[in-house]
Amino acid sequence: MVSPLDPFAFIGQFVEEARERLRSLDDGLLSLERDPAAGEAMLETLRQAHSLKGSAKMLGLNDISRLAHRMEDLLVAAREDRAPLNARAFDALFTGVDALTSRVDQLARGIREPMDVTPFCQAFDALTASVEGPAVPAEEVEAEMPVLAQPLAAAPDAGTQAGLLRPAAPEVRRSVRVLVEKIDGLANLAAEMVIQNLQASERAGELRYQESLLRQLKNRLRVLGQGLPGAGNGVGPQLDEYVDLVEGVGRRMRQFVEEFSGDQVRMNLVTEELRQTVIGLTMLPLSTVFDAFPRAVRDLAREFGKEVEFIVRGQETELDKKIIEQIGEPLVHLVRNAIDHGIESPEDRVRQGKPRRGQVLLSAEQQGNRILITIQDDGRGIDPATLRAAALTRRLVSEEELERWTEEDLLSLIFHPGFSTSRIVTDVSGRGVGMDVVKQTVERLHGAIRVHSQPGRGADVVLDLPLSLALLRALLVEGGGELFALPTTAVERIVYVEPQQIRVLQQGEALEVSGETVPLVSLDRLFQLPAPEERPLRRPVLVARAFDHRFGIMVDAVHHEQELVFRELRGRLRDHRSFSGATILGDGRIVLILEVHEIFQLAVRTPAIRASAVREVAREIQPGLILVVEDSFITGELERNILMAAGYQAELAHDGVHALEVLRQKKCDLVIADVDMPRMDGFELTARMRADDRLRDIPVIIVTARESPDDRRRGIEVGADAYLTKSEFNQRQLLETIQRLIGR
Repeated sequence: MVSPLDPFAFIGQFVEEARERLRSLDDGLLSLERDPAAGEAMLETLRQAHSLKGSAKMLGLNDISRLAHRMEDLLVAAREDRAPLNARAFDALFTGVDALTSRVDQLARGIREPMDVTPFCQAFDALTASVEGPAVPAEEVEAEMPVLAQPLAAAPDAGTQAGLLRPAAPEVRRSVRVLVEKIDGLANLAAEMVIQNLQASERAGELRYQESLLRQLKNRLRVLGQGLPGAGNGVGPQLDEYVDLVEGVGRRMRQFVEEFSGDQVRMNLVTEELRQTVIGLTMLPLSTVFDAFPRAVRDLAREFGKEVEFIVRGQETELDKKIIEQIGEPLVHLVRNAIDHGIESPEDRVRQGKPRRGQVLLSAEQQGNRILITIQDDGRGIDPATLRAAALTRRLVSEEELERWTEEDLLSLIFHPGFSTSRIVTDVSGRGVGMDVVKQTVERLHGAIRVHSQPGRGADVVLDLPLSLALLRALLVEGGGELFALPTTAVERIVYVEPQQIRVLQQGEALEVSGETVPLVSLDRLFQLPAPEERPLRRPVLVARAFDHRFGIMVDAVHHEQELVFRELRGRLRDHRSFSGATILGDGRIVLILEVHEIFQLAVRTPAIRASAVREVAREIQPGLILVVEDSFITGELERNILMAAGYQAELAHDGVHALEVLRQKKCDLVIADVDMPRMDGFELTARMRADDRLRDIPVIIVTARESPDDRRRGIEVGADAYLTKSEFNQRQLLETIQRLIGR
């Protein structure tokens, strides 16, 4: 006997399909509202409503099916000129889309209870009740439209449906659903592979150095043998044997280095391919954000009594999903401001000789490894006089200082916390919040924001964002004995200057570059780092660009350019604005990544930062060292790899005795121990640590197959900080426990 099929087994697939259909329905209605005679838009809108109705009916989702049916009835009546598509009709249709979207979101959260759609259906019935003549049943629409697919059901026989197929069927794309956490984990592993490759390069260099030492030893032994007076004492033959032995070792090492270099080249290719693939997995098209704006602009324009033509370009451009997740709100603020502050009322636009309908453009384009997102309008622009008045009213600047400000200085006021030129407070603007949050968000994503305005003609805001947050190319530079990294995209050129070329102005030091005087900041003086004892007369200066301005960063040395794995600064270091993050080099050194826009601000303001801050940051972001005590090699390696992928350092010990030896030699931040091990088990190890003054404060996590209450009780009695069983073991639980115990 065949068991009945549970329709809710298909809810996940239905939700995914329904969301896509509702987006298409929303877009179609927007097109129809702009041009009610648009035949293609009408056909597409009817098709989406009809397919959504059918899918919902098959799964027994009668509330969704009823509402989609009523919307379809109204659209059919409008297509046949039996009902007008007026403002009332469009409001009802958009309300229906919102109701259906809300219901689909409930299904995605597991809420099965149906929604009461009676009020919505009654509204549609009222719109079609006055239509003369019998309404055409919605089911008859199917015969007039090509069938694209049968949702959630088997495809019809190709022979019977041949007349309804397009000339060339689209290629079927196979896909699987993967949790975001798994993709993030894969991205972390790919980043770790890059670091491991860098470390392998360091090892290869060390091997070559050791091979050169062997050559030197062989040559010295030969010279020593040639200087001996005779071979009667037997020393000469012995030296010859040593020379042969050293030569053999050197020959084997050279062969090993060559083989290792070949392996490394192949591994570099594999790592690069993996990295590019993982970056592709973490990229999403900007349409995931942009698609929501046409409807939002339509609603805002109606609310403010304005007419707006909204244009979207470049929505197919792909961007790191972590960036996409964070730029939604900033874009909402910018689009709202464009409509509220920028676009004039239709009457004002006509008086100025402009079209009644204002234009707002949202576009994206890729330039190298950067993405530029532009919000542009043809409205009133930003009036400098209004900004000056608002700045004086809020006492942000004195009248004398304001006279010296450039137009760019004035425009930067809109990013000041609490600054607003609006005279009233609304839900959309005037609260003095928004633009400062936009700037903070963009800078946190290692981007920049630029504003251009032409009073009376419009304004545009450009967000300059990195393509990906995971990796970046940077120059390694040295200042005051410390290494720093500067993103390559910010550096225009490198020049070498002598002391007489540096000009001292009232605002600070400056340098002439290609006929332009640019501010100059010295990295060691900026961070109050000690100058090297011997410094060459000609020092390198990195000519960088920030906020459309060029400036110079003087350093002691420029080492090389390389791709770095980006690490976020955490805790109180997150607010250290001079550094956007940090990275770990192949030799284990931690290098801070300079935030070029903040360095520019410091260059023009010429303050200094405590030297201890640099070392404090490096000390704080040092990854914790965790000791894994496990006699099973497979289990130990699994735990070690989990820890390293999460950014920790990890070492293995095969039992409690070995663990105590490691703990007395190295400073470990935490211990993860099994219970059943030879020589000394995990319980005894924990008890020994708690009895040792040097080790008693190190947290201990016991991970064991023992699940009895007595074992758990004993683990607590001996002083374990956490007790995890292997049968319930999962990566997230382990990492969350570690973070709770050591705070990083």
